[in-house]
Amino acid sequence: MAQWERDERLARAFLELADTLRDGFYLVDFLHVLTDHMRELLDVTEIGVVMVDAQDRLVDVTASTDTAHQLEEAQVEFDEGPCKDCCLGHEQVGPVDLTRPALAERWPRFTKAARTAGFAATAALPLRLREEVIGAVNVFHARPDALHPATLRLGQALADAATIGILHHRLSQDQAERVGQLQTALNSRIAIEQAKGALGARLDIAPNAAFERLRAYARAQRTSLTQLCLRVVEGQVPAEEFALAPDRQRRL
Repeated sequence: MAQWERDERLARAFLELADTLRDGFYLVDFLHVLTDHMRELLDVTEIGVVMVDAQDRLVDVTASTDTAHQLEEAQVEFDEGPCKDCCLGHEQVGPVDLTRPALAERWPRFTKAARTAGFAATAALPLRLREEVIGAVNVFHARPDALHPATLRLGQALADAATIGILHHRLSQDQAERVGQLQTALNSRIAIEQAKGALGARLDIAPNAAFERLRAYARAQRTSLTQLCLRVVEGQVPAEEFALAPDRQRRL
């Protein structure tokens, strides 16, 4: 990526992360915007996001691929890993070299799962505003020395911008809607998983490939990923639409 392209992408990222008061805001869609920009700008292998619910429990909300999703779920299930430490400590964790034997003692099950998935480095960045932490972004890389401090500083700046956007949106809602924001996000994730499965079966492609086609189609049509997935599950969008290249996809 040329420097001017990177600068343009960075400016667009901060603008999009600030745009949370529009109609039709969906938390999962917004977090996908965050993960898309971070994956491109930070040049990392995978990204996952967990949020803290009303009972202070970690909830796996979204990720760049199924592999990252499984690692976020593993952290929740095993009750160990960088995201848990990040949320409890209210600070960045890592970069951590997962090939080091000491990690087998700190996060034994998570480290084994991450290494099995092909990752050699990880870090967790808090979704934090002052003393309030609402979640964490987990970044992964296949190389142990690839997560440089400058890379993570940029990642933290993007995470901070996303946190401000999420909290700004929460303040614009009434109490019931604030409490329901995370539940709505989980419902969105279920719709996305169902759409991935349905589209994958119709086109005979892997779930990750189905997910990439759904995201590309949503971007091309400038529509909500959540709303698109609901329509796919309900059979309102023919599978043939997703066989086209994004620049050839026609309006719904």
